[in-house]
Amino acid sequence: MRRQISFAILLGMMGFAIGPAAAGDKKCLDISGTGDGINKQVAVESSRSAIQTEIEKIQAENHVTSVEVKAWKPDPRPYWRSSVSGYLFLTPDEVTDKVYTICWKGVVSPAVCTSGTEVCWPAD
Repeated sequence: MRRQISFAILLGMMGFAIGPAAAGDKKCLDISGTGDGINKQVAVESSRSAIQTEIEKIQAENHVTSVEVKAWKPDPRPYWRSSVSGYLFLTPDEVTDKVYTICWKGVVSPAVCTSGTEVCWPAD
């Protein structure tokens, strides 16, 4: 089953997308969240906040208290353009064990970021 969800809120834009991931006897989803900000750090926090909100929804919907989370490199999900040119990326990428974030110069906002994570929990 494939679920795809995305949304955007102007003036504090935030968005996310969900897709399936494979992991044996676990249920997994690849989640990407997009957010913007006045600088790269604010945009990173905004995109990661979108992911955390979605993880909490997944836990509630699937009646699980803990999930495994690991970094997954997402594609950029720009708001105002169809793609992001290479010269617009704000490097380096922000990477932890749990989340991978890519950022670029936005059209309206100075910085836009998409973060990605894979979320897994035991299958029923």
